[in-house]
Amino acid sequence: MERENRELNALFDALAAQLAQGPRHWHLIVTLGQAGDPTADATRPWPADRETVDVGTLTLTAATPEAAASCRDVNFDPLVLPDGIAPSDDPLLSARSAAYARSVTRRSGEAKTPSAVTGAAIHGAAL
Repeated sequence: MERENRELNALFDALAAQLAQGPRHWHLIVTLGQAGDPTADATRPWPADRETVDVGTLTLTAATPEAAASCRDVNFDPLVLPDGIAPSDDPLLSARSAAYARSVTRRSGEAKTPSAVTGAAIHGAAL
C-alpha cells in the first residue's frame, strides 16, 4: 500500500520537492494571431514572425494537499470562459468540454474518499 500511495502522490511529491528548493516560476508569453492564421487545427503552427506579448510570471511559493483545499470537485472545462474571452473554432475544445462534463458528472455520484495526495503542506498555505 505504501508504494501505491507514493505512486499516486508522485506529481505532488515532485512539486513539493521543487518548492522546498524555492519558488517555482512560470513565465507566460502570448503569441498574437493575425487574420488568416489557422485556429481550427491545433497541429498547424502559426508563422514564427508573429508578435508576442510578455503577460507576466506566475510564482508558486507553496502547495497544500487536496484534503485541506477545495480542488476536489472542479471541472476544468476549456469553454467556461470569463466575459470578454471567446473560444477559438478549434473542435478539440468542444470535445474536451464534453468529456470533462461527463467526467465531473460521473465523479459527483461517487462516494467521496480521502485524497490520494496526502503530503504535508509546503511552506505557506497558498499557491
